[in-house]
Amino acid sequence: MVVGPETAIETLFLSEWISTDERRAEKIYLRLKQRIRPANLSFIQTGFHCSLPEKERCLLDAIEIALETKDVLENFIGHPSILALQKSIRTLLGEVHLYTGFVRFEYVGEVLFSKIAPKHYSLPFLCPHFAERYPQELIMIYDETHRLLALIERGQTRLIEDSDCPVFDQQASEAAIRSQWKTFLRAVTIDERTNRRVQMGHLPLRFRGNMVEFD
Repeated sequence: MVVGPETAIETLFLSEWISTDERRAEKIYLRLKQRIRPANLSFIQTGFHCSLPEKERCLLDAIEIALETKDVLENFIGHPSILALQKSIRTLLGEVHLYTGFVRFEYVGEVLFSKIAPKHYSLPFLCPHFAERYPQELIMIYDETHRLLALIERGQTRLIEDSDCPVFDQQASEAAIRSQWKTFLRAVTIDERTNRRVQMGHLPLRFRGNMVEFD
């Protein structure tokens, strides 16, 4: 099992922590890179970041199939594991796309800071978008769901796992900007044209918790 903050469980039995053997992992990765198609390697790596029940079994099945074929894995959707991974990858990348428009930053000193609460392990896929969009900024994005902190500086990204959310004192200038933004939104909103059902379709509730518009 791939154990992370969301899959780790407490137990009354004695347990042993087995550290990752990075040298062996690197050897296996290089071997897979030599033996399977680049598209299949990308499929497996992306699948590793999905939130999928029994993901480890699905990934092992995908690796086994990839080692035995020269075809792309997405042509094997008749296999339950490949189909499950494909659906989960589509959901993951869809969530990443939505977050490119739903992330809200605030200035904390010289840092652009934001919090998100994704269902999937989306942050590693989201960071390149903001690294390219704000190449001169120092950016911090915190994933509340997976306790993952991303630091982006001059296009380079570093991920810190099992991290607490940084605590900052909100500056008066930032508070004023947030207030002005809310005032603007209220001013341009036409209550008679409000359609909650359509709004929910374009902006689901789960994305609103860290958006200043819905504070």
